[in-house]
Amino acid sequence: MKRETLFWDLTLKLEAFTHTVPVPFAVYYAIITQKMEPDHWRIFIALCVVFATGIGLLGTFVRHLLLKYVFAKIERIPIPKAGISSLSKEEINYAKSVKILLFRYPLLEAIIIVIRWLSGVIPISLLFFHLVAYMPSVARSAIFTFVMIAPISFVTYYFISESCIRRLFDLPQIKNIELQEKDIPKFNYFARILIAFFSLAALPFVIFSYILYSLAMGEIAVEDPMIPIVTVSFIFIIPLVVCSYVVAKSVNEGLNETSRSLGELSKGNFDVLVTPKSSDDFAKQAFYLNSVISKLKGMYEEIKNLNEGLEEKVTLRTNELNQSLQDISKLKIQQDGDYYLTYQLLSPLAIKDVVSKHLEVDHLVRQKKVFEYKDRRYDIGGDINISHSIVLQKRKFLLFVNADAMGKSMQGAGGALVFGAVFQSIVQRTKSDPGYEQIGPEDWLKSNLQEMHMIFEAFDGTMLVSLTMGLLEEDTGKLYFLNAEHPPIVLYRKEKAEYLLADVSYRKLGTLGATPIQNIKEFQLTPGDVLIIGSDGKDDLLHLDETGKWEINSDEQMFLKLVESTQGNLLAISNQIESLGQVIDDISLIRICYLPKTLSSS
Repeated sequence: MKRETLFWDLTLKLEAFTHTVPVPFAVYYAIITQKMEPDHWRIFIALCVVFATGIGLLGTFVRHLLLKYVFAKIERIPIPKAGISSLSKEEINYAKSVKILLFRYPLLEAIIIVIRWLSGVIPISLLFFHLVAYMPSVARSAIFTFVMIAPISFVTYYFISESCIRRLFDLPQIKNIELQEKDIPKFNYFARILIAFFSLAALPFVIFSYILYSLAMGEIAVEDPMIPIVTVSFIFIIPLVVCSYVVAKSVNEGLNETSRSLGELSKGNFDVLVTPKSSDDFAKQAFYLNSVISKLKGMYEEIKNLNEGLEEKVTLRTNELNQSLQDISKLKIQQDGDYYLTYQLLSPLAIKDVVSKHLEVDHLVRQKKVFEYKDRRYDIGGDINISHSIVLQKRKFLLFVNADAMGKSMQGAGGALVFGAVFQSIVQRTKSDPGYEQIGPEDWLKSNLQEMHMIFEAFDGTMLVSLTMGLLEEDTGKLYFLNAEHPPIVLYRKEKAEYLLADVSYRKLGTLGATPIQNIKEFQLTPGDVLIIGSDGKDDLLHLDETGKWEINSDEQMFLKLVESTQGNLLAISNQIESLGQVIDDISLIRICYLPKTLSSS
């Protein structure tokens, strides 16, 4: 990007605003609140023209010098040809100082415009007093002019400059230079919106107050006070629109940068780097997002190394994964509730990767927390469904798990995110390491549930997950499953639904001191059988009792009746649940049909 291009872009936008909003306000304000002789008016107008022109030219010249200084420092940074590692420590430190200067430049423009108004209002008033005479109305007008004009000029100059300067962060000398969060000047959106609101409120408040004062003192220069009031109200629309636009544009640019990075991450690109380009909350979010991406990339590399046959290092890898998961948990607590980011991270973990001629597998998840982002509705929560086709001992199995993490909204979603990452790593390890294919289904369920128990114990009981996990052999219909404080599986056979209870219900993942996994429940399916696996949200309904009081459903047979009446259709079951009462928890269901009639007949 050329310096001349940025200079003219900044100058045209900033000076156009100054001469469209503050200057007309100041001129009209001075005219209606002063009563002077014609000669005095000529002196006053001459002083205004001379100082306004001089200060405008001087401000433009100062901008030229500032940008020349900034680009001179940028040009001194060598373009890395082989990454940041090719630069010396001194060169990196110098590049960091230049990048910090770019963050501070918008504040320089905002401060300079305030100084420009001071340099115009004060000398004009003093020279007028010296050449003509001291007039209290001129002094008051000068003070009120600065009070109403300086804040709106400061806010608009800052946001416009910040928007224009963003392009410099994409220069090859600057883009890959990493800063620490503490290095970037802080100007969060609470302060930004507060100052913008104050600047917009100060403009009409000062004018209307002084008009009323001038009316009371008999100093106003118009006969009908409604004319200046209507005129000022009309002119006020311009700064309102401009200020609202620059603030909205600033927010939109930050969201677009975050969305672009999340889009690349959703494609599996772990090399994406979110570059902070402003001193607002999006810069802080960029550091958190980069940390999450870095951790996920590290986890991916660890899984890849495990898949290369390093079975003897499983214990060591599990400990390292444990530490990584603790780090992710800390990052989750630090984040400011960015629901959309959490949704994007959860989506690739809750998957159905099943290829089978003998099974039909359907998932349904309706999380309790619903939010909107860019006019679209999303939901997040602690429920998660995962199913895969895997091979153990040369037999093809359907692996399924329905899990419910403790907590609502972000807390539950955090637990589901950790569980999904751990479970997917186990699945990928099973699929790619030939050694794991020799394990039988009972041992596979025992060892992996025990491994997940150990990982979640690292959270000291603050993150608990209930689940039902099972393996269904496709050729024989033999089902192996276990339960960890989760609702039992429902068997729908010959239009009759019943609970399929495990012999032992183990404690939730993460429960301190839980007993080792020993027993696996086995069950033989017959053609046409349907299994429904779901979380407790399907039973936790709030409805009115006979006395008109709200109570939580306690009828264990209610869900069985729903399965029978809907013939095991997940969408119909969900709709029936919502029609019976108020849903107070996440709902997740998995439907598995073994040798359905439509497939058998074909």
